[in-house]
Amino acid sequence: MPPKLSNIKKANMKRKAVKNKTNEEIGSTETWLMSFDAPFKIILSARFFAAFLVHITDCDETFNYWEPTHYFMFKSGFQTWEYSPTYALRSYLYILMHAVPVYLYQSIFSTRKLMLFYMVRCMLALICSFCEIYFYRVLHQKFGSYLAKYYLIISVFSPGMFIASAAYLPSSFSMYMTFLSIGAWYSDNFEFAIFTTAISTFLSWPFSGLIGFPLACDIVLRQKKYGLFIKWCLISLASILTYQIAIDSYLYGKVVIAPFNIVFYNIFTSHGPDIYGTEHWSFYIYNGILNFNVAFILVIIAPFLVILNKILSITGCRVLKQYKNNKQINKWILYLSPLYLWMTIFIVQPHKEERFLFPVYPLISLASAVILQYTISLLLHVFNLYVLNCSNVLGKLKILGYTCFFVFFILTGLSRSALLIKAYHAPLDIYKELSNESLILPKSDVINVCVGKEWHRYPSSFFLPDYRWKMHFIRSEFRGLLPGRFHNDSMSKVKENYNDQNKEEPDKYSDIRLCHFMIDLDNDQSSDLEPNYSKESEWIIVKSLPFLNHQKTPLLFRVFYIPFFWEDKAHFSSYNLLMRKSKENANSQSTKSSPIYYAF
Repeated sequence: MPPKLSNIKKANMKRKAVKNKTNEEIGSTETWLMSFDAPFKIILSARFFAAFLVHITDCDETFNYWEPTHYFMFKSGFQTWEYSPTYALRSYLYILMHAVPVYLYQSIFSTRKLMLFYMVRCMLALICSFCEIYFYRVLHQKFGSYLAKYYLIISVFSPGMFIASAAYLPSSFSMYMTFLSIGAWYSDNFEFAIFTTAISTFLSWPFSGLIGFPLACDIVLRQKKYGLFIKWCLISLASILTYQIAIDSYLYGKVVIAPFNIVFYNIFTSHGPDIYGTEHWSFYIYNGILNFNVAFILVIIAPFLVILNKILSITGCRVLKQYKNNKQINKWILYLSPLYLWMTIFIVQPHKEERFLFPVYPLISLASAVILQYTISLLLHVFNLYVLNCSNVLGKLKILGYTCFFVFFILTGLSRSALLIKAYHAPLDIYKELSNESLILPKSDVINVCVGKEWHRYPSSFFLPDYRWKMHFIRSEFRGLLPGRFHNDSMSKVKENYNDQNKEEPDKYSDIRLCHFMIDLDNDQSSDLEPNYSKESEWIIVKSLPFLNHQKTPLLFRVFYIPFFWEDKAHFSSYNLLMRKSKENANSQSTKSSPIYYAF
């Protein structure tokens, strides 16, 4: 070859190599962006939507967490028996983690209380997003992009994550820590895994330590890292529990170990939490299907698939030719064992609540993604062996299988989430009306808002505009223990009567004659203690919003929102803000210049 042509060829090869290198760099950049930037935006958007749109699904969130936070900031709020120094079941350190940043912000900018409520929710949504993207990146690096993307779709579109992600509950905080601890475990970062498990156990919910039990067994029994385990357990105790005991003891006025107290009450007392209601063992099955639909069904059948795999392996069935490496399956059994351990123990417990599953929501999403991959691969392998021995068709069938699953999952997930917003959001919107500037207020130093049977849907004192407003409970058919009020001067003093057996205390009720406003649900039912206040002549309907009537609505339409049909098939009650009539507002009602009195 002539020297000139040889040089030209070398130059072309060099340019081609540079071009390929550039393309590889661009590809790696795009991969990095897809592995962090785009998923983070997707997760963050979904969690911020939840922060603004989800109603408070559990009164425990209001009275055990929002109200103590309001007390720290404004020196007023409802107090449950768990915060009474006599029992001291709850840790104030968890409350301070949320209250201090918001208090500092309020001190500088003097923001409206309602805005602070949503600020806390957005802060929770942001924390959840950071924890979730960490978990996603671990899955991406450890198990591949496909599994990570399947997990992402299930997590983002599940109604369960929609509810739990921005909830101000210890079980939601434990869910955040599950993202971190399980992610750290998968990436062999055992120190961080132990520490985040300890944070979840001590600061939020002691029973979440159960999720860390397989982690501990793996570190001690399989990895043989005894020194590391003991060292980081001691570091966690010293850096978390020590400060928690000091802060709680100072605020309660006596030595308090809140995690021990709540474990003792739930396990070692004669009644435990069962006095607050028990459910059938199938409660979590139905709840899981509602919140994760077909994905949760995969989680349920997973143990049977593992048993089937073992049987087929023993019998030497040629269906499992490509699954001879059982190490991968055994590894997933270990990695997903916290989910099934949690489900087994909590299904057995008589007292059940939806929030008790929040800590394992990340594992539900992951398990369903893993089982989906395994199931579709196995079915295609069987199809290829016994139906159509044609590898060209298998790729298209695989795409079709994943497409059908995710289209159904996304549509049903969005339908369920839309129903939660359209059917049950009325209480938050009604309480927001108290801050409406066009609302005619009584000429009184104190404005009293009352609630009877709807006490459990009170969203928190952050919805009361300022210090003039005061919330009251009036008698209803409910015969359990209602929250009292924190002492004005100190949390170590007891202002009202409390008990740990959910027995009614009459000092929690106020006289209805004090009430300027009333929040009530008009469901066309009444009794002596729960009259239909909306129909009584002494009350004016200030605002009315539809609220789904669960009893009259057919099952399908109280579970899913179906466009074009739901509005016709669903039955509604009226969630009303009522104002007591007076000479002033009676005259105002007669003029059309006051649209505030019309239901809309």
